[in-house]
Amino acid sequence: MEERNCTKKAQVIDFRCDSDFFYQKGMACFQKGDLERANKNMERAIKFRPNDVDYLCQQAEILAELEEYESSIRLLKKVVYELDSKLTDCYFFIANNYAYLGEFQEAIDEVQTYLTLDPNGTYKREAQDLFQMLTMEMKELEDEESTYVTVHERGRLALEHGHFGEAIDFFKQVIEDEPDFLAAQNNLSIAYFSMGDTKQAIASAHLVLEKDPGNIHALCNLTTFYYQISDKDGLSSVVARLDLIYPLYPEHCGKLGSTYLFIGDYEKAYYWLRIAEKRGARRDQVFYFWMALSSYHCNDLERARQNWKRVDCFSDKPFHPFKYSKIQDMMFEPNAGSNFMVKDLIHKEIWEEMKAFQIFSLFYASHHHYRTLIQNVVKNGMNPEIIRIARGLLEEMENGKRNASMQIMREVERLAGGGKETMKHPELYSFWSVVYSFARVSEQDIKGWAAALIYLWKKEFGEPVAQKKIASDAGTTLYRLRKHIQELSIALENQWEDYSE
Repeated sequence: MEERNCTKKAQVIDFRCDSDFFYQKGMACFQKGDLERANKNMERAIKFRPNDVDYLCQQAEILAELEEYESSIRLLKKVVYELDSKLTDCYFFIANNYAYLGEFQEAIDEVQTYLTLDPNGTYKREAQDLFQMLTMEMKELEDEESTYVTVHERGRLALEHGHFGEAIDFFKQVIEDEPDFLAAQNNLSIAYFSMGDTKQAIASAHLVLEKDPGNIHALCNLTTFYYQISDKDGLSSVVARLDLIYPLYPEHCGKLGSTYLFIGDYEKAYYWLRIAEKRGARRDQVFYFWMALSSYHCNDLERARQNWKRVDCFSDKPFHPFKYSKIQDMMFEPNAGSNFMVKDLIHKEIWEEMKAFQIFSLFYASHHHYRTLIQNVVKNGMNPEIIRIARGLLEEMENGKRNASMQIMREVERLAGGGKETMKHPELYSFWSVVYSFARVSEQDIKGWAAALIYLWKKEFGEPVAQKKIASDAGTTLYRLRKHIQELSIALENQWEDYSE
């Protein structure tokens, strides 16, 4: 009997990474603080679409975070000089880069250009602050107060750009020279908390309150700190003090309102935000969102709709709306499916080109029974992959039977900690789409595939995890997990080989 050759040839699976895949991967690394990998993935995305202004601007931001300011400037100039002269915000970011390089005159020229071309632009106030700081530097004032104010401004800019360690050094320098400059102490507490040093952050805020027991910024900072670390006793204690404050300045009213909004006390938030509005507080799209959300929860739907229209899905802001924590909270509140703001965001995102968030939005729409929206995607969608996913979800809704491939993603959501957590990590939907594109899934394979996706995702983003634990959490066997890891790894490996060629 002729011996049968049992050696199996690895199946080559066509898995094509596109620009969106690398962009999402780069953004995920960026959000995680892995700047080097974010830079590499964004470079790959730009190779696919070298003139995509969104990609170029994001890469410029990453380069600035890596302190490669000159490279960042080159990209921003390419955008605004060659591709889209209307993106005047680039001048502001160019000015910031020059400031970090110590080239103050160039920075002044760029910030003046920004204020001239877009006098009411998104970064008007920040640009004016930067201009003031730069002119102070240029004049080299010897006045002691001017010196520490300038150092504080440097710290504030570092804090805004996420350079928390650098910001801490600046604020400490200011406090050493001027111990009663409480703004620096308040910003120092924020910088500490942003670095994960909760103990120092809380201690710094309490130092301010020892000198000024009614300091609204310190009380608001403490409120958000205690809320985020789930310290109920600390939170109730500081909120009791916050409730006794009646600020006069519109900015303080807005600060108080936004803090109450952050902890979910919508009635107090609505009250103080309305006062801030009446007193002439500076209003941008984020402020209008605060107003819309607080008025919605206070059943003032007319005012909620009026303010939501002004939000315009944060079109003037550099962040994606789904990355904003209060949007994430809103979308997973009880009865969120009937919230008109949620519906607007999902409708908008489904027609955007960011595939990961498109897929998230389709699953969200399916969960909340937005049947008409999904039908519209099937009928009028442009991306064949998105249409296929929408059709699969629609068939589930119509015949009442769960699709095994769709169930993989739902199991991934469960393993990741729920829909809100996967919303924070949209790359999971891109990973799932790979499986959906080639695998024939049986009911018995659902948990195994979900476990493989979670394992490779964690491994890809540098989180050590044991296969045995993943298999146990998913309720599958180690054999099935390893089998699907191998299949998916082959698909990924072949794609990387195709890309490198």
